[in-house]
Amino acid sequence: MKKYIVLLMTGLLLGCSTDFLELEDPNNLVESNYPTSAADIEQLLQGAYGTQHAFGLYGHTMLAKNLFCWDHTQDMAWLGTQTWINLAQNDTRASDPFLQDTWNDSYKGVQRANTILEIVERFRTEDAHGVTPEQLNTFEGQAHYLRAWFYFNLISIWGETFIIDGQGRDGAGVPLITTVAGSNDETAIGRSSVGEVWDFIIGELKQAESLLENTSWSGADIYKVNVWSIRAFLGKVYAFTDDWQSARTYLQDVVENSGKSLVPFQVYKDMFNGENEFNSESLIEIPLTDDVGGNANTDLTTGSWIGMIIAPSWANDAGSPVGSGWSNAFPHRKNLRRFGYGLAHYFDAGVTEANANNVRAGYVDEANAVRENKSVDPRLWVAMLQPYVDFMTVGGIQRAISHYHDGVEVQMDAWSFRKYVYLKNNQTSVRNFGANIYFLRLADVYLLYAEALIETGDPVLGLEFVNKVKRRAYDYPVDAPSPVDYASLTSQTMANDPVLQNDPLKYERFAELFGEGHKWFDTRRWQTGAAEAAYYESVRGGSINWEDTDYAQPIPTLEIETNPAIEFADQNPGY
Repeated sequence: MKKYIVLLMTGLLLGCSTDFLELEDPNNLVESNYPTSAADIEQLLQGAYGTQHAFGLYGHTMLAKNLFCWDHTQDMAWLGTQTWINLAQNDTRASDPFLQDTWNDSYKGVQRANTILEIVERFRTEDAHGVTPEQLNTFEGQAHYLRAWFYFNLISIWGETFIIDGQGRDGAGVPLITTVAGSNDETAIGRSSVGEVWDFIIGELKQAESLLENTSWSGADIYKVNVWSIRAFLGKVYAFTDDWQSARTYLQDVVENSGKSLVPFQVYKDMFNGENEFNSESLIEIPLTDDVGGNANTDLTTGSWIGMIIAPSWANDAGSPVGSGWSNAFPHRKNLRRFGYGLAHYFDAGVTEANANNVRAGYVDEANAVRENKSVDPRLWVAMLQPYVDFMTVGGIQRAISHYHDGVEVQMDAWSFRKYVYLKNNQTSVRNFGANIYFLRLADVYLLYAEALIETGDPVLGLEFVNKVKRRAYDYPVDAPSPVDYASLTSQTMANDPVLQNDPLKYERFAELFGEGHKWFDTRRWQTGAAEAAYYESVRGGSINWEDTDYAQPIPTLEIETNPAIEFADQNPGY
């Protein structure tokens, strides 16, 4: 894992004009003394990378407070925050503070990238400071990538429409801010169209592709993006914008020429818990490291609080459930059945106390048997921890995972998350957990490539790439036929619901990428929101209330109130 410095440069990073920096005090940062070197720009670049795990993004909010709620990856143990329950019911409000945080920190990242690009341009024209053109190219390329990354999240969450069957480009997008603001008036920018924002993202990534063509990273710089990261990201963006031929071209290039390969299952199962990072499958990781002293989950720390929010529950000496962190959210019970799990509950009917001493006879043997014979998708136990069968370490002692705590009904299937949680001790001992978060990896590319092949008339090869991902999950060689292969693109899957039951491509994206933050975006582009809501039905806070306007989240109220270029009439429909 890469532990990098994150600098809070209030003036430079949040955007200022030259006039604001004309200070007499030599100890203050002004253009004459900062930045004046490649090392200075590198510090700013690390700050921009660090913004990816700011509070509103992957430091806290992006998964368990936003994406996992909208797509029902999780259910709620903690019922004390009504706005959070609203998200899980597909009933987001424009005043929701979690939504506001994601908007704010995304634009903070945009401004930091804009600052770097402005500095690079100044260095090029001044031809000074001893920074070489090649160094400036790498700084500029990464800044273009980062700006594209922040806008990818913004448009995927707030774009009024997705581009589907060539339609949707004219929907309202998000403000495109491409320069460092020198005054408040310069921040008043209205919403560009959906098509304009996606075109901008593609342009940014193509500039990054060109500038980083001959760049590779190792050692302390391994977290930085390279040309294969960019090409894979471009392939994903083309898939998300319904340009399947371009998606096929880029994704095929990554598959055939990047040198990337799927890691073995034994590596895959632990690579979300701080082990096996920057492996042969990884294309883009958000780099994190344990930050024991970090008391706040901001971009000034080096870890993330996602593990605190979804921390597992374990059984103490008395057999009672104990949360290893805040333990606020757990996998929605209906996700178990989607993986093919159908065993009876770990407590007999009528048991009213969640306790290890009340586990029903034969349950553990039954659970181990389905793992051994693989009659349930093995990725279930990569994604989740099974009560009274799996273990975590607490204070040096192996403790059984328990029924999820915090008042969750005893007869509910309340497992714990496994991806991105701390399994070596109480999460509270490392509040800012340092497991890297995968934004893009080869399995995702394989499934997007399969989809592109199907959409462009090659379903046979498309099915083969779906099967490659499944083979790895069942620990078979990836490139040879296996007993678990799907015979067709409508074969029966492990799921039992109308969305996934006879759609191996959709099922594999569900099972392979569960708990990684991709499912909501797939729900948007496939327009499966109504069917998904009908399947999940409810969360502990109440019924799921789906409307087709729920695909686009509301522009935060504060943004409308403070940005004169966006009026309440410009709000996304339904809010």
